[in-house]
Formats: sequence, structure tokens, C-alpha cells
Amino acid sequence: MNSARWVPFSLFLAGSPIVSAHANPAPLNEARLVQCMLEHTTLDEEVVFKDVMVAALNDDSRALETSLEQLSTVMMVLALEKCEVGLPALSTPQFQAAAGQYGQQIGEKLMKKAFEKLN
Repeated sequence: MNSARWVPFSLFLAGSPIVSAHANPAPLNEARLVQCMLEHTTLDEEVVFKDVMVAALNDDSRALETSLEQLSTVMMVLALEKCEVGLPALSTPQFQAAAGQYGQQIGEKLMKKAFEKLN
């Protein structure tokens, strides 16, 4: 998967009123955040990500919009509650980049699992 595909998600997240309401975020270590989010991803979060993938593959724009909203919530909860990211950091380009990298890595993991089932 290409991280450029996550630009719409990043734009959605950046436009969130919760995120936009805060200024002067602290520096964020993207690699550490991605690793933390991956370590705390459960099967429940993977299901949300699968819903995004299925909706995209089916060209179902309504389901895709709903799934992306759920995925953005999952990512924000992981970052805030499991990875100790402060709320102001969610509006930074570093968080958006980390979210894209996280999405790419989870997508690759799920696709690998799917292809393993075909063997």
C-alpha cells in the first residue's frame, strides 16, 4: 500500500474540530508512535481497518466514509490512551505521517494474512 493513499484520512483528521482546537503541539517521534500503535493494535482495531479495505475495494463511498471515521477514532484512541500522545499533537504533520505509516503497515499485515490463507 502507498502512504499517499492515506492523504484523505490525514485531511479528514486534520479537519476534526477536536484536533483543530489546539495549538502549539509538542514534538512527536513518528517512529516511536507507529511502533506503539502497532503493539497495542488488537483484533478489534484490525476489524475496523478491514472494513475500510472492503469498502474501498467495493467502491462503497458511504461505507468507506463511515469506516474511515471509525478508523480515525481508533487511531486517536490508540495514540492518546495507549501511546501517551497529547491531544495537541494530533493536529501535527508528524501525527498525520505516523497515522499514514501505521495504516500502511497494518494494511500490509492484513494482506499478508489474507494471502497466507490462500495457500
